[in-house]
Amino acid sequence: MFKRIARWAGSIMIAAYALGLVVLFLAQRSLLFAAPVPLPTAAPRSAERATLSLSGGTVPMWWSNAADAPMVLFFHGNGGQLSRTVRTGRDAAAAGLGFAAVEYPGYGESTGAGPSEEGCIEAGRAAIAELTKRGFSPPICMGHSLGTGVATALAAEGRCAGLVLASPYTSIADVAAERYPFVPVRWLLLDPFDSLARAPSVEVPALVVHGLDDGVIPFTMGRTLANAIPNARFLERKRHHNDILDGETWAKVAEFAGVEE
Repeated sequence: MFKRIARWAGSIMIAAYALGLVVLFLAQRSLLFAAPVPLPTAAPRSAERATLSLSGGTVPMWWSNAADAPMVLFFHGNGGQLSRTVRTGRDAAAAGLGFAAVEYPGYGESTGAGPSEEGCIEAGRAAIAELTKRGFSPPICMGHSLGTGVATALAAEGRCAGLVLASPYTSIADVAAERYPFVPVRWLLLDPFDSLARAPSVEVPALVVHGLDDGVIPFTMGRTLANAIPNARFLERKRHHNDILDGETWAKVAEFAGVEE
């Protein structure tokens, strides 16, 4: 009898585990792409805007540039959206940089397809093409958190003049494996964002910034990724995950971009 109970209990545990895997698989994009409630796309009054056509819909972007200032194309984190990049753009401008930002599919005022790794990268390609059409040189691609995977992918494709990563991960699979150690995440993941695999293909100069007190993405991942990029400088800051983009970091980005004080 006890053997039957044990088999029955074991079967229930296996079924519950399998069900949990199914739920995680189906919900993974809502967990990874935690898009906030959409807000109207905000931009400084002096900024220019465009709506970019992608294979699965459209995404908005905006940019603002002072004469001869290096252009930074910024990719926000998974809990951000384009309307929240205005302050980031002001901080970049205060450091002497031009600034552009593009929305991800499934975020803000985008239309059509939901978010995915390929969709985010496609939006980045379209943004660079738009800047090129407007007469800009290749931008410095910069990402924060989730956006570091997008920026790294574009730099690995040779589309950027430089690469800046703030609070980066080695891959989303590595982050998920730390959070869900009993789940075979590498088998289930639809959007791996494997920056570590792409790192050796980055041929442009890179700056990697990570906070020692980052409680979202381990500090060690930033250092590991920087070591894998051939021409990268690593900067550690006494910061957390969401306060890394302060004035000191932007000053370092401007220095990296060649802005003279």
